[in-house]
Amino acid sequence: MTHGRIGRRENVALFTAALLAAIGGLIYELILGTAASYLLGDSVLSFSLATGITLFGMGIGSLLVNRFRAAPAVVFGVSEVFLGLIGGNSVLLLYLAFGRTRLHWVVFGSISLTIGILIGLEIPLLVRTFAAFGRRSTSELLGKVMAIDYFGSLVASLVFPLILLPQLGLMRGAYLVGALNVLVAVLVLLQVRTPRKILWAATAAVVALVGMFAAANRIERSVEALTYNDPVVYYQQTAYQKVVLTDYRNDLRMYLNGQLQFSSLDEARYHETLSASAMTSVKDPAHILVLGGGDGLLAREILRYPSVKDVTIVDIDPGVTELARSNRLLKDLNKASLSDSRVSVVNDDAFTYVRDSGATYDVVLVDLVDPSNEKLAKLYSTEFYRNVEARLAPEGVMVTQATSTFFSPHAFSTVASTVATSQPDRQILPFSTNIPSFGEWGFVLSTKTPQNLISQPLPEGLTYQDRKTLEFIMRTKPARTETMEPSTLLHPRIVEVYNRDMRQWRYY
Repeated sequence: MTHGRIGRRENVALFTAALLAAIGGLIYELILGTAASYLLGDSVLSFSLATGITLFGMGIGSLLVNRFRAAPAVVFGVSEVFLGLIGGNSVLLLYLAFGRTRLHWVVFGSISLTIGILIGLEIPLLVRTFAAFGRRSTSELLGKVMAIDYFGSLVASLVFPLILLPQLGLMRGAYLVGALNVLVAVLVLLQVRTPRKILWAATAAVVALVGMFAAANRIERSVEALTYNDPVVYYQQTAYQKVVLTDYRNDLRMYLNGQLQFSSLDEARYHETLSASAMTSVKDPAHILVLGGGDGLLAREILRYPSVKDVTIVDIDPGVTELARSNRLLKDLNKASLSDSRVSVVNDDAFTYVRDSGATYDVVLVDLVDPSNEKLAKLYSTEFYRNVEARLAPEGVMVTQATSTFFSPHAFSTVASTVATSQPDRQILPFSTNIPSFGEWGFVLSTKTPQNLISQPLPEGLTYQDRKTLEFIMRTKPARTETMEPSTLLHPRIVEVYNRDMRQWRYY
């Protein structure tokens, strides 16, 4: 009777261990791919390598099982402890490698391979542990263990993007999963006769990981300081991205997923140019749509024009728009534009909004982040620009930021070609201006009334742009482009072109 109860307890412990190990294994792959994409900007390459190297490591781990002579439960427990410690610290190690060395890809590959090897040990060792407990190793048992492994993968694929990443962030999430791995080890080790020093080591690992989890925000801020040149004054992992503000001697900077979005020293050059090019090319523009622009800086410029009646800002991330409303430094910079009664904020996907909205606007300003990954590619597609055109009034004007004409000239040309292909009845004007923090920056304007370009007066209060400068960059010296294949939903060429352009400026 007693023996039967022990058998059931061991079964429950081992199957629970299999489930928790499967959840942790896939989450590590997702964490590695996400961290690399944040740091390096190429999500396809990052996730492909994270998955491929980890799976390769799993194959090695499966082959190594036969080399262990100790009790399989003990080997499993020890390997889970190592997996928890390495996986838990994986984000920290990647950030340190990125901030302090040029060997981040080597570190990334080494961590992925090591984690893969340790994951590859799990299922063979669990099956052997069942056998050691008196349950014959059969195809039925293997099938059950594999089924639990696949079920755990589904759970992980839902938990990571919906709960773990938005609620905890990468580093805290990694430490939580690491602690989970070590708890799995303890759960299994308690079922067998295990040397006391191994149990003490596993317990110490749990305590260490829980402590790191508790201190993760402080650790992450310290590591971030290595990545950013200036002191970090705000840090948040939202459901969509990592948002960082730095401030040093009146230079306020915003970074999204590690990519600089603006410097307060010269952001006016960008925002005044983007807004003025369109607002001066429509008579008495009243209804304005901003796609992106959640920081409120473009809205600040639009509100200078006396004819404006309403501004709709569509930004997917409520974390950014709320920051722009409430953060003292950012609110001072954007002149509290998001609190203006004429401004409405819609936290929605820009693609969905222009596709489904029935409203029309005199001016549409596209202020989105650069197309560095596939999630952003649809916002630089022919389908997107067609939908934007449908939101324009008969004499309405669209202007989009179009990446750097110097650092990513082929991506700039691709944006221009994509706009021209999707809006064949409109005249397309590519132009650029110099922004010291970014270099020469490109824009693409689309209009049906080119005779109205810069026909309206500029507002008061501008710090950089004036009529002479605007006419020079738009009429006298428009930016050159070359004919490129347009980017579409089915073939998002813009991402490939952009990353190819930028690769020469990065250490890979």
